[in-house]
Amino acid sequence: MTEIKNLEQLFYHELQVLWSAEKMLTEAMPEMIERAKHTGLKKNLAMHLAETDQHKAALELICRQLGIDPEGDFNPGMKGILEEGKKVMAKDATDEAMDAALIAGAQKVEHYEISGYGSAVYYAEMLGYDGITQRLRLTLAEEQDADTKLNFLAKELINPRAQAAADVDNAGTGT
Repeated sequence: MTEIKNLEQLFYHELQVLWSAEKMLTEAMPEMIERAKHTGLKKNLAMHLAETDQHKAALELICRQLGIDPEGDFNPGMKGILEEGKKVMAKDATDEAMDAALIAGAQKVEHYEISGYGSAVYYAEMLGYDGITQRLRLTLAEEQDADTKLNFLAKELINPRAQAAADVDNAGTGT
């Protein structure tokens, strides 16, 4: 799609960039899972990878239903977020610090997706696509739930461990 002249075309564009994001995520998440050390984080990421596959399939179905190609528009925003994550994963870090960094990167992804799905839900609702609205709302809720779980892991488990490891390391060096 080269032009966006109305809300329906904007909706189609949003579906396509969401599909592009989900596709990139299904390719990037296995490396994140492999890099994670905390069992709870590994399980959380693996579970969300399965959901991401479902989100991609749901978007393909919605696009087919609307007669549009899901590959119509590329998502440079998600590409940038994932490239930033790759740079962080390439750094030498303690397991605890890397897990904290992985959560921060995953939450950036979730916040981006929450924004995109929120807009798509509203557009679908405005355009009268009731069934599509319901499906997109379900995906939005799953993205919000994934963010909530990551937030819990960060605040209650991962970040305190990363700080404790830094405190131990600093105590050993006298800094």
